[in-house]
Amino acid sequence: MRKIRNLNIILFILSFATAFAQSNMITPKNGIDGISIKIDTTNISVVEKLYGNEFDLNANQSFTRYTYPKIGLAFQYDTADKNKIIRSIFLESPFQAKLKNGIELNKTSMKEVWKTYSDKGCFTSKTYAWYSQKGISFFIKKDSTTKGYDSDKKIYKIEIHNKNDFGMPSRINFEFDKEQKEERIREMVNLLKEDDFTFKKFDDFWEIQKKNDTKPFPLKKQENFKRELEFDLTQLNNEIRIYGSVFELNVLKCNNDLVYLKLSSENEILVERYSDEQIDILLKKHQKKTNIPIDTKSAIDFPTDTYVYGTFCGFAGTPPNESQIMIDLVNERKYYKLARRLNSMNPEIATYGYIGLDFLRKKGIEIKPPELLKMAELSKSNIQLNTCQGCVYGVTETIQEVLTENNLKVIYKSYKDSGMLK
Repeated sequence: MRKIRNLNIILFILSFATAFAQSNMITPKNGIDGISIKIDTTNISVVEKLYGNEFDLNANQSFTRYTYPKIGLAFQYDTADKNKIIRSIFLESPFQAKLKNGIELNKTSMKEVWKTYSDKGCFTSKTYAWYSQKGISFFIKKDSTTKGYDSDKKIYKIEIHNKNDFGMPSRINFEFDKEQKEERIREMVNLLKEDDFTFKKFDDFWEIQKKNDTKPFPLKKQENFKRELEFDLTQLNNEIRIYGSVFELNVLKCNNDLVYLKLSSENEILVERYSDEQIDILLKKHQKKTNIPIDTKSAIDFPTDTYVYGTFCGFAGTPPNESQIMIDLVNERKYYKLARRLNSMNPEIATYGYIGLDFLRKKGIEIKPPELLKMAELSKSNIQLNTCQGCVYGVTETIQEVLTENNLKVIYKSYKDSGMLK
């Protein structure tokens, strides 16, 4: 073991000395002559054995990069690659390097690079500009306060890679690290399933995720909305992402006690739990207020799912599914089904129920006193709706803002003009 360690140290000293003694020859799409690390072939562990573990780590959901600032080399692999194969090698001062065509790091200007390739033009970021050919990219620094760049500036960084024409890294020897991704998901699922689950534990978990953002496959949580419902209920809806997968977390709590929780992905439910005690309390409160029982297993009665309120949504301008159902019930004169929706604890469903009954009233059907009382209550409600306005989605309006007389007339006319409302 000691002999191997000594050999690694000797190799490091030799490569380090070489970097300063002469300009190392670069081969695009391959690597640096005399250094065994090759694009699309070498595992990152070989880099650590050769140069040690005193590197700066830059890792995110797309890539992981080991930077050795003392020698001016950095090595990057795709975070999702189980094999951790090197996809890019970055060269900066004090490293010395050149290409067979004469371009040399820190000595050749961008203008001279263009002349060499009989081409010109750079892509730009805030602080640098770069120009690429097959398997190689050249970088110059730019003033972050201006739009342009100075093509007379010297190349301060070179990247060796094997990217395609659209800048995507090669997939040679790539194997997706499914196990590591699934492990991160299991951590979240196991927390939500714990018998002694609390919202404090949940908040602490996400604080840890923020700190571990540089680790492979970071979990990202974005709050879609948070709103107050009837009976001291708070609803939180979050979108959770991890490398190509999206989960929805719908939470109902009362005074910070869990009422209902569901984690789902597309049509799969990963976690679903509820408090029998809290649900029973809510059912009694709701029935006492409305004299109508609700089914907590039905999403149209209880906010186990989230819906979108709107008329014509998205680029194609189509009604949300529950809006279409409401129109169908109106066309079929289904008074009691609309009345049931009116009394839903789900704000979007209740709003559709109100509008459906209002449409029936416009068609000459009499609305009964219990429904009139509920409609009067809803028309003054400040509960926020998850809405769409064309292609814009989000909690943007309250129920009372939607259920104004003028707005109801506009909605009715829109559906009539579209031919959907008979």
